[in-house]
Amino acid sequence: MPELPEVQTTVNALRKHLPGLSVTDLWTDWPRITRYPSSIKKLRQKLIGQKIIDVTRRAKYIVMKLQSKGRLFVHQKMSGHLLYGKWNYDGRQWVSALASDHLDPKNRFIRLIISLDNGYQVALADQRRFGKIMLTDDARLPPIKEIRELGPEPLKLSGTKFRQLFTQKRGALKQTLMNPRFIAGIGNIYADEILWATDLHPASRIEALPKTDIDRIYGAMRRILRAAIRRQGSSTDDYRTPSGAKGSFQLLHRAYHRTGELCSRQDGGIIERVRLAGRSAHFCPVHQRQIS
Repeated sequence: MPELPEVQTTVNALRKHLPGLSVTDLWTDWPRITRYPSSIKKLRQKLIGQKIIDVTRRAKYIVMKLQSKGRLFVHQKMSGHLLYGKWNYDGRQWVSALASDHLDPKNRFIRLIISLDNGYQVALADQRRFGKIMLTDDARLPPIKEIRELGPEPLKLSGTKFRQLFTQKRGALKQTLMNPRFIAGIGNIYADEILWATDLHPASRIEALPKTDIDRIYGAMRRILRAAIRRQGSSTDDYRTPSGAKGSFQLLHRAYHRTGELCSRQDGGIIERVRLAGRSAHFCPVHQRQIS
């Protein structure tokens, strides 16, 4: 699933193109893609004619701010990613009209097309059809549970505020970092990388962490997320940038999906993979110590 760096990369790219453009049409082959409003027909009626003012991010949501003060939230979910370009419908599928990275096979599963008044389109490629969109006005934002309950943004937190998050908290460290109610935007990839960098086992208990380790997590979190944004995210599977190209931070992964490889710390460890609460965790058994 695209995490904070991939979503921020998408926002950075779309912000170069979308502000000032108006929506002229909307197509989807997946009626269940929308929750607010409750039908594609209502979504089209509300969205067509709207001018996009800005593109921002909240956690793993891409947020298009509209002139009407409404917001279009897009969650790419497990296999989705947004693209910017031009497509033609050949009667069976949408085909890219641009000779570009959009021809990558991962970009062919077009489930949503938002047409714009400059002749270009925003498309959601999503093989598994898990992606969701929500169109709301400002007054309706608070009742949306998914948005209301999100934790703070990791790159906007001070060290003091970050330490306060751990006060009177209990649980496994990796699960806690991945909990969007605790802190927003971190998933499997970056939790593994942060813990590898801080020498902490993913099953460590947060209630047992000393302040020094919490401070090290904070520093590694900010450093790794920023580095991943500079590299346009990690393309380990489906994720692509809006141009259709791969990100490159996966070339710098030290733990995630490196099972069986020698640890790059050259400490003699071999990266292992375990299941914690139904999710994978990758770590070095030599230098990542478990605190309990």
